[in-house]
Amino acid sequence: MKTLEIVLFYFINMHPFFEGYNFFAFVHRGGDEDKTENTLEAFQYSSDLGFIFMETDVQSTLDGKVVIFHDSDLKRVAGINKKVSDLTFQEIKEVNLIHGGKIPSLEETLSSFPNLRFNIDIKVDSAVEETIRIVKRHQALNRVCLAAFSTNRLNRIRHLTGSDL
Repeated sequence: MKTLEIVLFYFINMHPFFEGYNFFAFVHRGGDEDKTENTLEAFQYSSDLGFIFMETDVQSTLDGKVVIFHDSDLKRVAGINKKVSDLTFQEIKEVNLIHGGKIPSLEETLSSFPNLRFNIDIKVDSAVEETIRIVKRHQALNRVCLAAFSTNRLNRIRHLTGSDL
């Protein structure tokens, strides 16, 4: 059995994302103890264990929909040698993951878990604007922390969200 991967963060300067919490345990990709990473089932499993903070990732489909998924391709998790960006949202919704579950949309994930806080790593430039639109539509800027491993992408996120962080 795999061990639930938890990342701990301690912050001196509090951000609204952490308001009201003294201990921050992030469950990486929603956990994969018994459920496939980055699925609604994984987030539910970790939530049922009492976790509030989830780390996750987003990619963009061919038709511009934002989905919860770490890798750029489906090989490791679904056994399919195709990129997320080469498939439409409808095609992505039909993919069965190797260890169970489906690839959820960001919209579906935020709607399903209004009490969870998500640290979302935006993996591709094409997902930035739509991710921010979805987060704003859910009025979730206070419970979502947007991240990226790209300075240009981070600057774009800050500009679009009005954040000076």
